Amino acid sequence: MVTNSPLEFLARMYDNVVKYDAQGNPSIFVRFPKMKSSDLDSSLPDHTHPAFIINGQEQDYILLGKFKAASLTGSGSDGGTLYSLPNMPPAHTRTADQFLSQIRAFGGGVSGMTVADRGFLLLLAQKNGWNPGGNSDYGHCYKDASRYEYGKAVTVGTKRGFNGWLYECIQAHTTSAELAPDVSPLYWKRLKQIGGTDAYPTMRDASWPKSTILTLNGSGPLDWYLDGTPGSVCDIVGNQFEQDYGYRIVGNELQILENNNAASPDADLSSTSAAWKAILPNASDDGYTLVAPGTTGTLHWNWLNSKITLDTAIPTYDNEYRGTYFKDLAVNSANLPHIPYIVRELGLFPTSGSTMKGYYYMQFTADERFPRRGGNYGNGGYMGLGCEYCDSPRSNAYWNYGARPRSLWTAES
Repeated sequence: MVTNSPLEFLARMYDNVVKYDAQGNPSIFVRFPKMKSSDLDSSLPDHTHPAFIINGQEQDYILLGKFKAASLTGSGSDGGTLYSLPNMPPAHTRTADQFLSQIRAFGGGVSGMTVADRGFLLLLAQKNGWNPGGNSDYGHCYKDASRYEYGKAVTVGTKRGFNGWLYECIQAHTTSAELAPDVSPLYWKRLKQIGGTDAYPTMRDASWPKSTILTLNGSGPLDWYLDGTPGSVCDIVGNQFEQDYGYRIVGNELQILENNNAASPDADLSSTSAAWKAILPNASDDGYTLVAPGTTGTLHWNWLNSKITLDTAIPTYDNEYRGTYFKDLAVNSANLPHIPYIVRELGLFPTSGSTMKGYYYMQFTADERFPRRGGNYGNGGYMGLGCEYCDSPRSNAYWNYGARPRSLWTAES
């Protein structure tokens, strides 16, 4: 379906793709052409990146949602179909399975964005030197300004970020709710917009009662887009963690679906699905075999020398939460002399010399933990394309958890 709507006009201008559901409601996607892993990083194999292989078939393109999943009603937590649309409040308070079901309800090959998709974006950003910002400090990016806090002495000239704007103090005082920048023009001068538009003005974090939590899709500055241009994927870091379909840890064993099979709208991603496979590393090179979960010698996350460490040994399950910056993830070379390339292709482990931002955080438990990626509105320096939190079950539903649609490519797309 093609229309003469402003949405279609803008999509064509930026080489985006607009798809429609059976009711004629749109979603906007960004088209990425097929690439080899070696073209993304020279240390990786000279074969098609797994994001472009679904059920054994190579895809000429992948279509990734330009925006976080949103409801047409503007409600954060209703039960309807979810779309990729601008200037909408991002959907929240759904479990991982609920997000997936409501995204798939769009039809036409649409499903939830996967670990292979995100691995591709991470490597693409790393190759091109992109480091997107996002809502990581209550309405603005932590890189752009210090957060406004109550009970702090400020002097003339002090600058603070508040509700997506940069303010400058014009009269010395001690900060308070009554003298917040947006209601105290005698104390603060508003300079420029550095963040997004408040998506839920009545939703407040108890510790920051007047601060923006979530921002409207695409309402932030250009550096909140993957490559800094308005045609690319936006809000890929910050605002909300996004579900990372096709990857999970069970007993800290890494489990995935083959290639990008998780992107199929028919893929069984349930907790009991037989499609989940563990990764058995080769002894003599960086290859691997996908095997049944629980097979001896498969990849696990361990905790060694105060770092999350890739290992083949089963860790101690003490239910503790631990974290390491993505670029500092370690490997136990005594047990794992060769790191399987798949974990680098999927963005689960850094390539050599990577400085990709983000924090890896997980619970050491025997239970299933479902990953969420990118960081949220209050993660500060922990956010980034390398940010991955595997600390909660798939059944958890919070307003700082979101998701993103993706779609199969067709010649009509």
